[in-house]
Amino acid sequence: MTIDTSDGTPAASPDRPAAPKTTPKKTLRPRNRKAQIIAVAREQFGQSGYHNVSMEGIASAVGITAGALYRHFPNKQELLAQAMLDGSSSILAILENVDSNDSKVVFTALVRYGLDNNFRSLLFDQEARNLTPERRVEARAGVRGVVNHVANALRNERPELSDADAALLAWALTSIAFSPARHRTSLPRKRFEALLGTLFDAVRIAPVLPEDPPAAPQPSSGFSHTSRRESLLAAAITLFNRRGYQSVTMDDIGAAAGIPSSSIYTHFDSKAEVLQAILSRGNETLRLGLVHALRNAQSRDDALARVVQSYADSVISPDSAIGILIEESANLPEEAQASAHTAQREYIDEWVHLLGNETNEARATVLAAIGLINDLTRVRLESRRRAIEDLAIRILATQTIRPITPLP
Repeated sequence: MTIDTSDGTPAASPDRPAAPKTTPKKTLRPRNRKAQIIAVAREQFGQSGYHNVSMEGIASAVGITAGALYRHFPNKQELLAQAMLDGSSSILAILENVDSNDSKVVFTALVRYGLDNNFRSLLFDQEARNLTPERRVEARAGVRGVVNHVANALRNERPELSDADAALLAWALTSIAFSPARHRTSLPRKRFEALLGTLFDAVRIAPVLPEDPPAAPQPSSGFSHTSRRESLLAAAITLFNRRGYQSVTMDDIGAAAGIPSSSIYTHFDSKAEVLQAILSRGNETLRLGLVHALRNAQSRDDALARVVQSYADSVISPDSAIGILIEESANLPEEAQASAHTAQREYIDEWVHLLGNETNEARATVLAAIGLINDLTRVRLESRRRAIEDLAIRILATQTIRPITPLP
């Protein structure tokens, strides 16, 4: 489409004198330009991931040139840091003005902030791995500040809680509060607020299971894959989890697997094909765990507990592909993305069906429970695995056709 940039003034001609020149008015820069940039960046980072977002794309969405953007932020890494810090500082500013002794009030403030801002939480994201060490420390401190507000309110209401137990419940509640922005379940706002309030009630009063006993050390067998393809996949899973898909090259994968670069392409045509193989394996691992859980269950209660445990097994496994499944599927070709999303949707459908309550509230609750396991594992709370599983079961039980007995 051609845009008419004229102002409607007739062109000068020999018979018509030119209009007198006027000095154009200077366009004033909005005072909140930096805040606009951060808001757009936070949304794009949340939707597409750090490596799939460009400074030019952010500038275009804000309505400025890339040069103007660089006057505010020297590089994308610094913009990510500011987006993460702005998220936590904005939330903290709101929490400073509510009753800090009432956990329901604090939780409701988090929920409303998330819904008001369509907040795709950077609180739990792995994007922090893209920050400098100094900025990473700052970002994590901001996140802990938010969680500490929730933990302090819980300790005020439940003085029997240890600091570690209050922190565990606070992380869980923070995850639940921001869960709507991580999926596309359609619910009117009032119903979403009511649902999250129900999940809050289930977690706030939950007895916290003690820390898991130390796991017995597992001696290494000394065996490794004879298949080069398997060695490449194992190396890629480790690297993608640690550094992100976009930061890893095929040469990196080959070097980690001890395979010459010239041999890599015998097994995979491209890095995208490696990613697709990993995600297919992740989806099949989840599906197989679900099959085994349902096959061995003695009741609906037992089935749900086993399904939760099978998912936690998949997430916590040292060679887990679940984090990659969550974070990196946007890097697949379009057709492969659709296939991966279909597999994930079918997996969620099985959980919803198991609840016996196939409503949007039930689906949102399933996604909150899965997100809780993902988030609490990501913040290094694996030693509280039984407690995390118990909390997931408790919130799922709010949507079942009858009460479900938590884990023993």
